[in-house]
Amino acid sequence: MTTDLVVAPSALPLLHTDAARVRATCEEIRRQWLVELKNVHTQRAYGRCAGNWFDWCFDNMVSPLAARRYHSARWSADLQEVLGASAVNQALSAMNSWYEFGLDEYPQAFEIEHTPWRKKHRVDVSDESQTLGLDKEEAQRLRAMSWEYGAVDAAVIEVLLGMGLRSAELEAANVASYGGARGHRTLKIVRKRTKKQTLVVPPDAARALDEHLARRPGRRDDEALVLCADGKRLTNRRIAGIVQRCCRAARIDKALSPHGLRHTCATLMLDAKVPLRKVQRFLGHADPRTTNRYDLARHDLDGSPVYDLAKFLSGKALNA
Repeated sequence: MTTDLVVAPSALPLLHTDAARVRATCEEIRRQWLVELKNVHTQRAYGRCAGNWFDWCFDNMVSPLAARRYHSARWSADLQEVLGASAVNQALSAMNSWYEFGLDEYPQAFEIEHTPWRKKHRVDVSDESQTLGLDKEEAQRLRAMSWEYGAVDAAVIEVLLGMGLRSAELEAANVASYGGARGHRTLKIVRKRTKKQTLVVPPDAARALDEHLARRPGRRDDEALVLCADGKRLTNRRIAGIVQRCCRAARIDKALSPHGLRHTCATLMLDAKVPLRKVQRFLGHADPRTTNRYDLARHDLDGSPVYDLAKFLSGKALNA
């Protein structure tokens, strides 16, 4: 009695002579696909994911244009060894989007008819955020130390911690984004998926921004809201450097990232008894479960929760 040998499903091996042609085709589809993504930060992140997937395929002698579910499952497993669950799922979502676009717009370029990505390749994300945050006392020390370094550092720390912005949102903010409405200082930002939101700027963040802008006479509306000391625009790397410098000076023994200040903003708002739904709307979370993940310790302008947080950090009594 004989049995058939069962092998893992696989695309035809990629020949060295075909690699340049296949990569050129993949890169052209990627270029057209990224144009469809309106948010520049999504373009940047998804573009990196696509490049990583292409490299993995070529390293394994597989054409991305002929990849099967088996290959996507292997890549997912490889990613899980070096990345967190959220980053893995972002990569898988990015590539599913690339295949859906490519198969729809350039079906003749592919040797497959369906995307190789399936929901079962996604990784379950913990209900608890793994991002480190600060407690109230640490947050107060960090804010105080940021002012010792000047208006730029103070603006970065006050805006990220007091308003819960993502570093990319601060990076993209222009002078024209900063203004006022109904007696409030406001900042207009672009969230994920190009969603626009107007946020209240708390008093200390407004003071830091005002001091910084006062030192830039003749500034244009299209200039960055915050410029570094060398006159260049903030980048994620520079924002992270400011956060780490201020943390060291404040003797905070945590590997805190800029996103850790967003996490801190959320948890301290919840500590300040701000309703979960209010925090969710303020942070721009489409799903309340995302906000719930920040609750580890336990776009209305008039009712903005930044005022509750500012009072909480300063030790003043909260309004009922």
